[in-house]
Amino acid sequence: MKFNLLKEKNFSLLMFGKITSLIGSYMQSFALSLFVLSTTGSATKFASILAVSLIPTLIVSPISGVIVDWFYRKNILIFLDLASGIAVSIFAIIYFITGEMSLINIYILVIILSLISTLDNPTLQTIIPTITKKEDLVEANALNSLLMAIGNIISPAIAALVYGSFGLEGVFIVNAISFYISAISEVFLVIPKNIKSKEKLSFSKFTSEFKAGISFILKKRDIINIVSLAVILNFAFGSFSIGSAYICKIILKVSDFQYGIVDTFGVIGMIISTFIVGWFSKKYSLGKNLYINLMIASVLLAGYAIVALKPLIANENLTFYLYILMLIITLFMCLFIGISNTCLNAGMQSIVPLEFLGRVYTVVSTGCMIASPLSSMVYGYLFDKVSVSSIFLISSGAMIIAMLLFKKSLLAINLEKDENEVLIDIQ
Repeated sequence: MKFNLLKEKNFSLLMFGKITSLIGSYMQSFALSLFVLSTTGSATKFASILAVSLIPTLIVSPISGVIVDWFYRKNILIFLDLASGIAVSIFAIIYFITGEMSLINIYILVIILSLISTLDNPTLQTIIPTITKKEDLVEANALNSLLMAIGNIISPAIAALVYGSFGLEGVFIVNAISFYISAISEVFLVIPKNIKSKEKLSFSKFTSEFKAGISFILKKRDIINIVSLAVILNFAFGSFSIGSAYICKIILKVSDFQYGIVDTFGVIGMIISTFIVGWFSKKYSLGKNLYINLMIASVLLAGYAIVALKPLIANENLTFYLYILMLIITLFMCLFIGISNTCLNAGMQSIVPLEFLGRVYTVVSTGCMIASPLSSMVYGYLFDKVSVSSIFLISSGAMIIAMLLFKKSLLAINLEKDENEVLIDIQ
């Protein structure tokens, strides 16, 4: 991994700002889950918070790409972090004055931050290729993924410490400060201005730009294929996210601590992927990396079917070994998924012109966001009705078939292509 990228002022400032605000956000999400569960005793009410925050995000996400492509992205980042900090500060004051945080107030805060995140994520993804050399895109995205993973690991520990010592009010204050620090660091970024940022954006122009973005996507079959594949795989991998918990708690009946270890192994796999993705990018083309690593992850998913086989589960002496097998599968599956995610981000940044990147990225993320809750509902129902092993075999098979169908379009993606010919229409 090219840690030398962190010596570049722009990249290091961008990463510092994002990791700072990310830790604050993860910490607040963790603390809110503890607060809601402890005050209401209802997992359903906590789940409803996630559902409510998703609805406005799905509505705004498709049009947010126009904003990202039109306005100066540095100013967008600063404004969003300041807005997040102010929002959290207001709710911290409310909590300090009233001494309570109602479920309605939590709904409002989560919705506000989710809407801000809808703009923040594509802005970050479109800035990376503007401050990074094309040949360093994979390494830059790997570093971004590594820092996000680190933030994901240390945030719960920080949250538990702050929440346990100072309560929810303390968590709000720390999170607000993290957003302000992020905004200050972003002031010193030097980012090329968008060509369109000098023009005035009217409602008619906004509508025209939105339609232009959709039209651009529809004309480029390689982009449609990538979006379609991302949605299909995101839906199919719902069997993994739902099924891992089901296997641990219902089938293997492991402790909460042991279930936490499974999640930890997944995070470790993602972290390892950031260190080896650079080697993969040098050995294979970007498209070949996507195909190989997604195919391996698809095959590994079938390994969960072995863990859930009834004849093996019936033998109590094998429970420990099945659990160890599950840890190994989870580690390697997340490792290859991590490599794929890094390559996918680099691929999108490479093959899509910067003036359209915000709109294309939001279309991809919107498709994946829609797929996730649908996948959770479908697999949640299936795991109660159908053999667990058969579900994993079917999901794995569906992913393998999807990979074979999109093989040609994936292999056509090449980071080394001439910048004037970055898009290839697949006939």
